[in-house]
Amino acid sequence: MLVGAKPVRMKLTSDTARTAERRRALDEYAVANVLANDDFLCSHYNQCKSSHSGIFYEGQLHHVGRFYDLLVDASPLRIIVVGQEYGLGPHHVSSQARYDMIMRSGLECRFKAGAGYKERSPHMRGTTNVLRLLFGLSLTPDHDSEFLIIGGERVHLFDAFSLVNYLLCSAVGNDGSKRGLATRTMMKNCQEHFREVVRILEPTVIVIQGIRFWASIKGAFDSVTQRSDQIHSVRLGLTNAIAAVFTHPSSHPPNNWGTNCKTPHIYAEPSHRQLR
Repeated sequence: MLVGAKPVRMKLTSDTARTAERRRALDEYAVANVLANDDFLCSHYNQCKSSHSGIFYEGQLHHVGRFYDLLVDASPLRIIVVGQEYGLGPHHVSSQARYDMIMRSGLECRFKAGAGYKERSPHMRGTTNVLRLLFGLSLTPDHDSEFLIIGGERVHLFDAFSLVNYLLCSAVGNDGSKRGLATRTMMKNCQEHFREVVRILEPTVIVIQGIRFWASIKGAFDSVTQRSDQIHSVRLGLTNAIAAVFTHPSSHPPNNWGTNCKTPHIYAEPSHRQLR
């Protein structure tokens, strides 16, 4: 998936005021079109819910780190990692609640369990791996090295990116599994919401965690140009980004790149330099 050339520490700064504006814009869009306090407003709700016979968790919003708008020297680096859906309850997860969840995973959990700390899920271990490589950090379970120095401030990796779910609702089975059972109706209807998220966040790098739903995400962009097996140039309006399409981190071996920081899949081509 991602080759680690010799890690190089980046000199990072962040436009936190611009990120705050983006977060406000996302909240305003959500309040008008998706979730206002505890009211789920999506016009597609009935159609999507009726397309799935199992459990349906509606209204699960996105995580945007406070240091999302990064600059490497003078070049912008805005990273979003895209999963298909949250995959479990509860209903009605606000952007602040989602932010709190992700930051707890970063600060209160560890890549590997021990010393009284719980282990992160495979999804978040994989996310840790890909962020390490994008930020030029070594692949290691060491927690102290998960922090970046941004404008002189010590910042956890998870506060410097956005975790976006393509779907704002999770369709799962009645057996307690987290496996997403999204319907074609859901994949089609959520595309308009995803487009708005990309328009507001203006990412420069997009990491897709799931090959199977790439076709739906691909259709959300105005243009897509394939550069290699996994790397694409994408455009939506004035936003141009590099998109990398990988398996989900908890996929079956050998593609389970969230298992640890040494799994062979994370060292396969193409180089992560193609993402910057």
